[in-house]
Amino acid sequence: MKTRTTETPPMIPREAWSPPVPDDVAALFRTEGLTLVGIADADAAPELETEFKAWLSEQRQGSMKWLSEHAELKYRPESMLAGCRSVLIVALNYYQAAPWARGDNNATPAGARGPAGRIARYAWGRDYHKVIGKRLLRVVRALQEAYPEESFRSFTDATPLAERYFAERAGASFTARNTLSISSAFGSWFLIGEILSTKDFGVSEPSNGRHGSCPQGCYRCIDVCPTGALHAPHRIDASKCISYLTIEHKGHIPEDLRPKMGTWLFGCDLCQEVCPLNVRAEVTAEEDFITVRAGDSQLLEEILAIETDDEYTARFAGSPLMRAKRQGLLRNAAIVAANMDAQSLRPLLERRAGDRDDVIAEAARWALSQLNDRVAPDRQVPPATRP
Repeated sequence: MKTRTTETPPMIPREAWSPPVPDDVAALFRTEGLTLVGIADADAAPELETEFKAWLSEQRQGSMKWLSEHAELKYRPESMLAGCRSVLIVALNYYQAAPWARGDNNATPAGARGPAGRIARYAWGRDYHKVIGKRLLRVVRALQEAYPEESFRSFTDATPLAERYFAERAGASFTARNTLSISSAFGSWFLIGEILSTKDFGVSEPSNGRHGSCPQGCYRCIDVCPTGALHAPHRIDASKCISYLTIEHKGHIPEDLRPKMGTWLFGCDLCQEVCPLNVRAEVTAEEDFITVRAGDSQLLEEILAIETDDEYTARFAGSPLMRAKRQGLLRNAAIVAANMDAQSLRPLLERRAGDRDDVIAEAARWALSQLNDRVAPDRQVPPATRP
């Protein structure tokens, strides 16, 4: 059996590097608090499109139907902007230190006032679509004024475009074994945005390894993944990923995956937490991310007490947690309660077992059955049923 390294591998870049970009263009981004980290050409990549379609044919995308519906757009920028010649890539650091042990799937946030579910770092503050999106729109307006004969469109994780691929092509990053983009400036703790342009701004210098590389023999990300979503280097089964299950997946979560979700309420950072290329991550200076919206965790008691969609919106408006909606987050909270053996939450789970939303009700009933299995026979209660 192959021995896997546990020491910090040596392939960590000595300093942050970004490819040179035209300063007059970069200045437009700096004005909006964004960093232009590279420029790629807009040529299509049919070989990667074929590879992506093969991945889809394996049903690795789970219930994310839009991935197959828009597969032919992913590696074709011109399909989103006619005459596109350049893809301008921006990056925004979102890293913050977490109050729990790195790489522990069942960790609990230090200082929590009761059973609490953890939230992935990108979702602690304001929704990044809003943070980056509005700024990119202002940059687009500035570019339009500077080049009135050209056309521009901005996006951030809201189109089929393969952002990570074009970021790598722009010299801004490389793709790690956990399928995430790694930058020598941010590690993997950064968000990507882009502007498509009919003006040719040239192409950035290739990184040629200056962002580092996955160290030989390091499989920490694969080893730490509780569900086996990272089933091979550079290969992910999204249908098993905790981030997918807790954020994108609508409906019932397969029972065999529920215990493997640990204490993650929304998202998962495990494969990033153990990555040695994140060893020098610096805390973001972005106020919209630092200012707490959802924060690093949420008390399960408070989540399970949310009765209506309006109440949910009032609590999480402007936060990435809006993506899961009431159904998703209360479903997740019930599962985390079971994983934490949170017996104190039985009364709330009993209430949710009769919830009008069948997904929430089923998750609550499952959680109660799990809690029931862990108490002495004389303290067990009959399984909850919907009235």
